[in-house]
Amino acid sequence: MWRSGWLPALLLYAATATASAQRSQLELRPRTGDTVRMRLDQVTEMQGGRSGAPMKPVVTTLTMLSRAIVERSDSMSALIVAVTDSVDVHSSDVRARAMVSKTEDQLRGRQMRLRLAPDGSVSVADRASDVPREVNELLAVMPGSFPREPVAIGDTWVREMAIAPPTSIAGVPVRGSVRATFRLDSISRGGDLAYVSMRGTLQQRATQTAASVFAGSVNGSLVVNRRRGWLNESRFLVEMRTTLVATGAASTAMDFRMKITQHMRVVDKR
Repeated sequence: MWRSGWLPALLLYAATATASAQRSQLELRPRTGDTVRMRLDQVTEMQGGRSGAPMKPVVTTLTMLSRAIVERSDSMSALIVAVTDSVDVHSSDVRARAMVSKTEDQLRGRQMRLRLAPDGSVSVADRASDVPREVNELLAVMPGSFPREPVAIGDTWVREMAIAPPTSIAGVPVRGSVRATFRLDSISRGGDLAYVSMRGTLQQRATQTAASVFAGSVNGSLVVNRRRGWLNESRFLVEMRTTLVATGAASTAMDFRMKITQHMRVVDKR
């Protein structure tokens, strides 16, 4: 009786240990000729005012449909044409509606040629193209999310990136970095899908324009389609809080809070 219960338990333990010890390569390697259609949904909540006073949030929602067309792919990188098919932006702030309309016009129909490395880092491939300065600066500081070596379930790795220079709150530049720890949580049966979680903190750097206290966090998850060499889905939640103290005779503390919820997923062909 004891032996009949012991053997299945031992086999189950051995199978679980073997699966956990297996190492998988996480990388983005789309095939030449592939077209990936994606949907991005983002909600940004921003509120600010004098410290201790009630703060009314301004909510901005964005929905964007885009395509990634793989022109060429080799062992080093993939050359991709990113096309924005449609953009829908709404804001609860009446005064921001003109800016919202301008943002839609700037994004709709835009094409960019990008170079995607296997570790997930992205750079602008055609320097002569009409790429906004903010996009160039963002891509310049964005590291790859994936390790170069194969990892096993439960393994972690750390990535760090600077907050892009255009980022500001109430006109005051926010300078700092994001330090994130990634973890391979699980692999689907057959190994096609890898599930990765991420937790990070936003760290402050000193600014010359105002005294500030800056803190924040970023949490998220990724689903890597290892067979297709692409991301099936990603979810991120970014929360930031900044207290600004204006330098001068009358110092006034202002509190600002920002929350960004983002969901990207691959969608079926329309």
